Formats: sequence, structure tokens, C-alpha cells
Amino acid sequence: MYAPRRTFAVLFCALLLAGCSRQKAEPLPPLEELPADYSLEQAREDGCVVHEDGDIASGHEAGEDFLKASSSGKAAAVRLVNYYTLDDPSRYDPDYYESIKDDYPLLFVSGLSFDGKAYTVSGLEDSERWEKTYSHLKRFEDKAETHSAVYDSYIRYVLVNDDTVTWNQLVHGMFSSRFGDSIPFHSVYIDYIYND
Repeated sequence: MYAPRRTFAVLFCALLLAGCSRQKAEPLPPLEELPADYSLEQAREDGCVVHEDGDIASGHEAGEDFLKASSSGKAAAVRLVNYYTLDDPSRYDPDYYESIKDDYPLLFVSGLSFDGKAYTVSGLEDSERWEKTYSHLKRFEDKAETHSAVYDSYIRYVLVNDDTVTWNQLVHGMFSSRFGDSIPFHSVYIDYIYND
């Protein structure tokens, strides 16, 4: 699916603000109250910002609303959903594929909120709540990092505490073995652009 980059950036602003499109009508139920069998279909119906296998798939309006509100200093909330499937079985070691195939598809649900000053992302892992707070939501847009990438360019929104950090610095920190190179961040939105 292709759309102009500016359109996606604007759409994401709305995505994050709407909080699964319920922000103004009713508050989102706590993550702990979601049913154990909460599904991809329900997430789409709820208007959540949904990423499928790492790329934005639905919920653009909710993301756009969130960005508009938070960029103007207004409190906002949105639900984020990440859904993962297994790739072609031939791309895996057969034994490894057999050991993981029953675990997929995977669905992870988290919440993103802005209180007028800071961004908080939270979720559940093994029934335990986790939460991280960041001071900035930073937008990165550029061409694909390598010539072998299947996408041509990307738009990413990342929670950080240093507004001057670059995407290359974040990537370097992830893969560096040097103590102190890692920079805390949390990716909340990815849109890969395919120019066919």
C-alpha cells in the first residue's frame, strides 16, 4: 500500500491521539481488562494503531489524532497493537521452525499516552505491567538503510529522552558492544514506503 509520505505523517499524528478512536467518547479500558483472546480483528474494529509484521496496517486516523493533540501540548492516549506472523517456512532452519510455529501468530497490545509533558508507553508481559516514560516523540524519515531493503524509504516515530539523537545513533547503540553506547528508546510507529 502506497501513499505520499506527508499523508502518512499527518495520519500518524491522528493515530496516536485518538486512543483507538475512543479518546473523546470514552476512556480506553485498562490493558488488564482486555480479554485474553483479544484479536487482530477486534484491534482493527477498535481503531487501534495496528502494525502487522512491523509495518503500519490500520489505525492511521487514531495515530494522526494523537500526534495533533500531543504536538499542541494536549493530553492524549492511543492503543498500539503489534501482530506478527511467521515468514515462509523455507527461510528457517526446519528444526527451529518446528519449535516456534505453534507460538504464532503473536499479538502484543500496549498503550501510549501523553500527559501534556511526557510520553508513557505501557504494556503487559506475563501478566506483569511494565511502563516507560520519555520526554520526546521524535520523527525520523529517510531512504532505506541498505540497498537490499525491500522498502524504498521509511517514516518512524520513536520515544526518546534526547531530542537531538539521530536514527543512526539509536541503531549504533543497539548493536554496539561498548558500554554506554546504548540509548534508551521505544519505537511506536513504522511506515515502510514501497515505490512500485
